[in-house]
Amino acid sequence: MNVAAQVVEGSIASGSIYGLVGVGFALLFRASKVLSFCQGGFMLLGAFIFYDLEQNNSRPFLLAALITVVIVAAFSALVYLIVFARVAAREAFATSVATIGLAGVLQAGVAIKFGTAPLTLPNVVSTHAYNWLGAVVPTADIVAVSLAVFATVVLLILLRFTPLGLRMNAVADNVSLSVHLGVSASRIATIAWGLAGFTAALAGIAFSLRASVDPVGVSNVGLLAFPAIILGGLDSVGGALLGGLLLAGIQNTVQQIWGAGWVEVISFSVMLGLLLLRPSGMFGKNEVVRL
Repeated sequence: MNVAAQVVEGSIASGSIYGLVGVGFALLFRASKVLSFCQGGFMLLGAFIFYDLEQNNSRPFLLAALITVVIVAAFSALVYLIVFARVAAREAFATSVATIGLAGVLQAGVAIKFGTAPLTLPNVVSTHAYNWLGAVVPTADIVAVSLAVFATVVLLILLRFTPLGLRMNAVADNVSLSVHLGVSASRIATIAWGLAGFTAALAGIAFSLRASVDPVGVSNVGLLAFPAIILGGLDSVGGALLGGLLLAGIQNTVQQIWGAGWVEVISFSVMLGLLLLRPSGMFGKNEVVRL
């Protein structure tokens, strides 16, 4: 086995999951300027709903995945409408803080339902592994990367070529002007929350295929994905995926050279360094402030 090739393969697979979390984060920030810290919670919900549907191999993979993403997306949109809509309209920062509480509620609820011990899915995708330039590539990793690419491409097409995407871009550029032109900012935010739930659920599914799941472990992925979002840019959907791949590459390289204990230190140090040099991230939009 080629160690360098295996590091690259692991980085692509892990980075895809970070990217899926980050894509939803970017959508929320574009639509409502909310820094949502509950993407890890939605990812957790998706992972365990998928586990519950598939623990006895009772449903085809695609059907279980579809049910999971619909449930989490609908739940995410409802949470915004019922809990956050009025607060977000007045103060985005208060909503961002409240998302931390929501993440805690979701983590506690899953722990009550499923316990805290790691749970492993039965083989819902093929266990066959492929050889790629000396690296072992499990089918689960191929599925994880495919889900990330699929979701990102669909969202980029949505944002660029559809009337809904044009309205979402208008809100992202100038909320006041878009509302004046007849765009419902609340409706756009609701859709963005639903799409964020959709991408987080896909991340949860991808994670559960690659590793055992537990409430703490899955939720931590949402936190570890935060540097990826900063790297890519808070408001860049494509940048979120690229930032996830870059972050995973950094993490896997650091782990290989210095050990796992340095992974988080280096990851968050890179995030802080980029914030100092380019606060908008690599692909984020620089805002012009007139004094």
